[in-house]
Amino acid sequence: MRCLIKSILVALWICFSTITGVAVANPQVNMNVINGEVRDVLTALATIGKANMVIDDSVKGTITIQLTNIPYASAVDLVCKTKGLTYQFVDDVMVVGVADQIGRGFGSVHIFKLKFINPDSVKDTIFSILFGERKGEKATKTAGSSANLQKSTTASATSTSGETASEKSTELDRLTIDYATNSLVLFGTEAEAAQIQKLLSELDIPYQQVSLEAEVLAISKDKTKDLGIEWSWEATPQYAERTTDDNGAVTVTRSGSKGVIQFGRNPEGNPYEFYYQATINALVSNGDAKVLAKPKVTTINGKQAQILIGDRIPVQVQTLTNGITTTSTEYIDAGIKLIYTPRINTDGLITVDVRTEVSSATLVPDIKAYKITTRQAETTVRLKDGETMVIGGLIGATDNEVRKAVPFFGDLPIIGSLFKNFNKSHNDTEVVIFLTPRIVK
Repeated sequence: MRCLIKSILVALWICFSTITGVAVANPQVNMNVINGEVRDVLTALATIGKANMVIDDSVKGTITIQLTNIPYASAVDLVCKTKGLTYQFVDDVMVVGVADQIGRGFGSVHIFKLKFINPDSVKDTIFSILFGERKGEKATKTAGSSANLQKSTTASATSTSGETASEKSTELDRLTIDYATNSLVLFGTEAEAAQIQKLLSELDIPYQQVSLEAEVLAISKDKTKDLGIEWSWEATPQYAERTTDDNGAVTVTRSGSKGVIQFGRNPEGNPYEFYYQATINALVSNGDAKVLAKPKVTTINGKQAQILIGDRIPVQVQTLTNGITTTSTEYIDAGIKLIYTPRINTDGLITVDVRTEVSSATLVPDIKAYKITTRQAETTVRLKDGETMVIGGLIGATDNEVRKAVPFFGDLPIIGSLFKNFNKSHNDTEVVIFLTPRIVK
C-alpha cells in the first residue's frame, strides 16, 4: 500500500513540477491509477493542490482513473462524484466523506414551506437528486405541537464492500415532512439547501385546472341524424363571422346559442361550424330527446376526475371455501359514470382520456337478482380549449308492454279478454355525450 501511495505521489509531483505559470490553488493534473484506494488518490490530490484535507472514515473502495491535463478542482470533483462522495469546506480545510456523514456533521436545519404542492409528491424526487439510490424511508408528521410520528424501513441489500444497507445510516432521515405546516425539513449543508430551493422554484407552482362540461342525452334513434351525429346534415353548416382589427387581432362572433362543433375548412381556411345546442333544445321540447345529466367538474391538470349519477345496486355473491358456502353483498354502480383525465399540452391543446358509461339495472324476478345493461365508450383525444367532442353510438333497445282492463269485467272468464287491451312497443335510443373541456384561467 505504501508503495502505491508513493508511486501516485511521485507521478503527480512530476506532472505538477513540469507545469509553469499555473496557479498553485488549481494546478493541472495528470493521473493514471488502476484499482487504487480512493483514500490514497484523495491524499495524493491534496498534496499536489497543497490543500488541507480531512477524509472521513466513510470513504472506502477502489477507483480506476486516467486524467490528462485536468484542473485540480475538477479532478477532486470527478473522484468524489464517481464514488458518491461530497465535500464541505470548514475555513480552509476540505472535509471529504459520504453525503450523509458530511450533512450530519456540518449541516444545519433548513425549512422549505410549500405553497401549492403536496410534500409527499416531491420528497422522493428531492431525495433521489440529493442522495442517489433510495435506502430507506422516513416521514415526520406533526399535529399542532404534539409529538412527531416517524416510520422507517431499511433495505437489506448487501453492498459491494460487504456492508449491508441496514448497517448504513439512512440519508432520508435528514429530509422529513412537517404536515402541519406543509413543509420540508432538511438537516444538511448550505449547498444541499440551495439545490433544493432551486428545484422547488420550478416544482412548487400553482397547477393549471381544467373544467369539463358534459351533456348526456338519450335521443330517439331516428332523430340522431338531426344532430349530425351520422354526418348527414339536415341544415347547411354555419360560418362564424370573423373580423380583423388594425393590429391583426381576429374577433370571432357567433349567432345563436352556445354549443359549437367544428369540422373541415372552407376555401378561406376557416372551419365549418354546426350549432348543435339549438337543435338539442328543439328535440327535448318535442319529446324526442331526454337530458339524462348535465354535470360539470373541474380537476387539476393530470389528475383524474369522476362523476357518478345513479344508484349502487346490491348484488348477492356466493363464495365456496373448504366446502362452506358464504353469501356476501357487493354493490355495483348503475347510472351515468364519467371518468376523465385532462393533460394540458405545451401547444395549448388539451389531451383528454375519457371513459363514459351508461348502465341500468333491471330486476329479474325468477332469480331475484338484477340484470345490469351497460353501454360504454373509452377514448383519448386532443382538443382545443373550449372545443366540443361528441361520443355517440351507445345504442340501446327498450321493449314496453302496457296492459289495460276494465275493472271486474276484465277478470271474467272467457269474455274477459273483450274488456282488456294490450299494447307493445319497441324503442331504440342512442345515448349521445357532448364533452367540452375548458382551461380555467
